[in-house]
Amino acid sequence: MLTNSPGEIGGWFLPLAKTIKETYPIIDIIAVLLPCQYASGTEAKVVAESKLFSRVIDRDELLKFLISPQLNDKKILILQLGGDPYWGTLFKIRLKGKLFIYSDSLVHINRWADKILLADPKFSKGRKNEVVVGNLILDSIDTSISIDGSSIAFLPGSRPYGLKLVLPLMLETSEQLKEKMDNPIKFIISPFIPLETLSEYLPSSFRVENNKIISSSGNIYYIERGGSWNWVKDVKLAINIPGTNTLQLALLGIPQITILPLQWADYIPLEGILEWISRIPLIGRFIKRTVINKLIKKLNFIALPNIISRRKITEEFIDKINPNILAQKILDLLNDQKRLDKMKDELRSIRFLGGAGENIAKLIGDELFE
Repeated sequence: MLTNSPGEIGGWFLPLAKTIKETYPIIDIIAVLLPCQYASGTEAKVVAESKLFSRVIDRDELLKFLISPQLNDKKILILQLGGDPYWGTLFKIRLKGKLFIYSDSLVHINRWADKILLADPKFSKGRKNEVVVGNLILDSIDTSISIDGSSIAFLPGSRPYGLKLVLPLMLETSEQLKEKMDNPIKFIISPFIPLETLSEYLPSSFRVENNKIISSSGNIYYIERGGSWNWVKDVKLAINIPGTNTLQLALLGIPQITILPLQWADYIPLEGILEWISRIPLIGRFIKRTVINKLIKKLNFIALPNIISRRKITEEFIDKINPNILAQKILDLLNDQKRLDKMKDELRSIRFLGGAGENIAKLIGDELFE
């Protein structure tokens, strides 16, 4: 199984691997992590801790594995969930196995794929190798959870270089909010960020004690771990950055404000080769700022529920953002119950095809045990 970033790992990869192992315990699954500009650097550890895989091939082991995979299986299937399609092709050729690629968009061009597993029939291009399986994101959440509360949840993301910038902004915003409201505030830390390293990202006026972040003014913000969904039960509003959790929270009906602070445009990951070009010493940052500024003007939405719905449902804030302005936007939304209720209703109207995990597991079983 091939995958790349925290979003794909949490939203697709681990839930599907769990379903496959529950359905066919005899299947030996090897996890392969592909190069990715969105990586946190801790993916291998998180994947290994799931205990669903016999081996975890990290990015720095890819070449060695391709040269000498040391596989004795008579039947090999490559299942790609995220990452550049050429990796799936390379593995298919090297391992002489069939290639299945999962896609939740119209972008699934790979003539080498034996099966393209589609999240929705609207993504079909009319090819014979396409199979509609449903959307895997539904397997990553618990839609039975009852949500009712007044908490504000901040989700600073899973990438260390982003956390170093976004987490202080969110903490300073929380301090502003505490002066004007009594709602509980908590921080949801990604499972890809080791809690023992959290203090490295805090401003000097904050400290970590057990499961709390405490400010010099005495305000307490509780820390909860992402990866499970118990923390959403009392959430009234979430503040996050672009990524998979914008869609997961949407499917749970949680109102949110997705922020993109443009003062740190240098740190916004770009797709494909542009990201690697932007890392060229001396000129890379200038190139990235130029590209980002041009892309922002053409960008309709940054939050997945808005992108998918092709209309604004959740709030977005794309600008040079400071704590005062962000705190005021949060307060304005909290004080607009009509807007919050409308957002919830519109989020609940988003519908995906379910059963993806079971459908893909069956296809894999049919292939390996026919």
